[in-house]
Amino acid sequence: MISSKLFVQGEGMAIADDVSVRNAIIKTLKYFHVFRHPLYAREIYSFLQIGISQEVLQHMLDEMVREESIFYAHNMYSLENSSQIFLKRLMGADLAAEKMKEAHRCAAVIGAFPFVKAIFVSGSLSKGYADERSDIDFFIVTEQKRLWIGRTLLHLFKKLTFLVNKQHSFCMNYFIDESKLQLEEKNIFTATELCTLIPVYGSDMHRQLIDNNKSWLETHFPNMELSVSRVVPSSARKPIKKRVEWIFNRMWPERLNIFLMKLTDKMWRMKWERKNYPMEDYDLAMKTKWYVSKHHPLNYQKKVLKVNNEESYQTVALGI
Repeated sequence: MISSKLFVQGEGMAIADDVSVRNAIIKTLKYFHVFRHPLYAREIYSFLQIGISQEVLQHMLDEMVREESIFYAHNMYSLENSSQIFLKRLMGADLAAEKMKEAHRCAAVIGAFPFVKAIFVSGSLSKGYADERSDIDFFIVTEQKRLWIGRTLLHLFKKLTFLVNKQHSFCMNYFIDESKLQLEEKNIFTATELCTLIPVYGSDMHRQLIDNNKSWLETHFPNMELSVSRVVPSSARKPIKKRVEWIFNRMWPERLNIFLMKLTDKMWRMKWERKNYPMEDYDLAMKTKWYVSKHHPLNYQKKVLKVNNEESYQTVALGI
């Protein structure tokens, strides 16, 4: 055992003792345990909230497994000693690979709509897991001051997908304006979601998105590799898309954009009240600003952060 030993890290890393490392490992596994999602050592390293070497991490993981404070199977670690939780992820990885093929096809459709600049897969699929009930969630970047026009057209289209039972393949839950790529909410939940986004459309926007958020992401995940090397299809506009955009750009687009935002917000608030959800949670779960649209009625952010004892889940970026 290495009790009270100090681990001196490399340049830019803090000094961590064994208690800090243990607590950080438990905290990371606890976060994903909310979803019953065991982690590989490389994932624990990436999502660890203190800067340490991989050698130190592996040494501590081995010791904690021997002590049975965490459990190991199929090269994964979990807080729960259950074979089912490990097998569930292995099976989910196979299905996720198939769903990613469908996600690429869906992204090609979404990308054909006006004012869509980039598309990313989010949610459980971006973590390499899916089951038969999993949605395909998308995080979408739109052209400046056209977010609500693009979003409205896409959600009118989504209503048609119910006719062919494809509504779960087009879950477009988060839109941001290309001029506001830095997220307002800077917490462990948004950091995790942002770092796991998988770009499927828009050749350069992923790099811009990461660069705009890199400074605060590094404070949460000092070991995370944030370099961007993935090649994705270009967002070059097709003739029909360009023509439709040309038409909307001559219809007082900024006024229309704000009108659609206010209309959507009004409808969401009415639905929220009808379901007797607490109104103090509305602005966190259903964000409606000219540069962002978030539609998360189940409010997983609040649930996850509450479990992880992070009370400041509504932290907002200074100056925004």
